[in-house]
Amino acid sequence: MGSGLRGTGIVKPTMMIQALSVLLNIVLAPILIAGWGTGYAMGVAGAGFASSIAIVVGIVLLGWYFLRVEKYVAFDAQLWRPRLAVWKRMLVVGLPAGAEFGLMFCYMVVIYWVISGFGATAQAGFVIGSRIMQSIFLPAMAIAFAAGPIAGQNFGANKPARVRDTFFKAAALSTVVMIGVTVFLQWRPEVLVAFFPSEPAEQEVGATFLRIISWTFIAQGIVFTCSGMFQGLGNTIPAMLSSGIRLAVFVPLAVWVSSQPKFHLDQVWWLSVATVWLQAVVSSLLLGHQFKHRLVDRPAAASVPPVAAAPAET
Repeated sequence: MGSGLRGTGIVKPTMMIQALSVLLNIVLAPILIAGWGTGYAMGVAGAGFASSIAIVVGIVLLGWYFLRVEKYVAFDAQLWRPRLAVWKRMLVVGLPAGAEFGLMFCYMVVIYWVISGFGATAQAGFVIGSRIMQSIFLPAMAIAFAAGPIAGQNFGANKPARVRDTFFKAAALSTVVMIGVTVFLQWRPEVLVAFFPSEPAEQEVGATFLRIISWTFIAQGIVFTCSGMFQGLGNTIPAMLSSGIRLAVFVPLAVWVSSQPKFHLDQVWWLSVATVWLQAVVSSLLLGHQFKHRLVDRPAAASVPPVAAAPAET
């Protein structure tokens, strides 16, 4: 539903509902993980349960929007007849983008595993920090969501200069936004953490996580923008490759670091910083390669609009 809206330039409802679901996840995480206010701590299972509840609420809200509010994009049962050629084109773009979710799942599993020795407090603090981080990413994600369809339209219209201009402007705007957020989190990350119900130890873990991980925000904005451009060009394999390279570097190093006698949580966060910047560099190089080989002037009669997809949500 969100991709259908974004494909037609309607971004606001999806972003608002996603923001609400992330906030709900933040509130539920410490309650279910550490048993705050209930006395029943579920541990890692609580993190999954909080995410599941937030996702269900988001689906319900987005479905309500489609059925009661949206007038331009709607469900039409008469158009549900299978069209296998369209399915194939969608899968060519969608499967690599979907694989990114699988890689992100692996990344989160590794983090939960390596910090499990620090107990539920560390896990709850990480969840709070990561959910706040997701909320902070929303402006950069909105820019990437807009860049993808714009790039796809101009690529299909054989306007290579406009495709490049879309990337550079989107990347610049995302960088400006992320610089402001990074400065704030280097100054007072505890302000955001304290806004949500949690124990002091959990707040300390969350604040430390945000202060360190904020050094990745500029890089993450570039990754989001590159992902949107790859999908606008109709080729999501490079985005999957950059995510895979990041995971291939992060996992063995995280496992090795966690086995050392003086292992500390901060080491995991700094390792994540390094690998996110690696991913940003790889994504930029791969996008440059795509620009070089695909952004060439074509005869008007030979121009065939590619299938563009919206950036994957995190």
